Amino acid sequence: MKYCQLDRITSLQPGVRLTAERTLRDEEEYLKDHFPRFPVMPGVMMLEALQQAAMWMIRTGDDFRTPLVLLREVRGVKFGDFLSPGETLEITAESIKTVGNRTTVKATATKQGRTTVSARLILERCGTEEPERLGTDEDVRARSQKQFHELFGDVPLCK
Repeated sequence: MKYCQLDRITSLQPGVRLTAERTLRDEEEYLKDHFPRFPVMPGVMMLEALQQAAMWMIRTGDDFRTPLVLLREVRGVKFGDFLSPGETLEITAESIKTVGNRTTVKATATKQGRTTVSARLILERCGTEEPERLGTDEDVRARSQKQFHELFGDVPLCK
């Protein structure tokens, strides 16, 4: 993933709840254009942080058995504040409902106790639809699990 929007996962209840942090750094490429004299994290990148937190929460919930977790819908998005370089988002993704292969997640990001962005995300667990003989699903599963451990190492699990 080109833009990893989570620096570290601070706590994890697989499939139930994930909290993470993301600090915006001065040198991030897109800040040159957004905006030159008032650099702030684009809203779409804040939403991406919420989606990534939700996706990792869901993937860990089934021990990475599902190859893909796709964002299907975003509801009730509310932006409350800017995020400037040096500031840290505290991100929470919490599963509120699962029906079939779709999970609804309540996701929020705050800084210093103020909501920066919040939304309800609907994510779908699915396979690649490639023939099983190609091994694509298994390859994607293994790569996802490896990426998670490379990005976050040992994550504190909650009971």
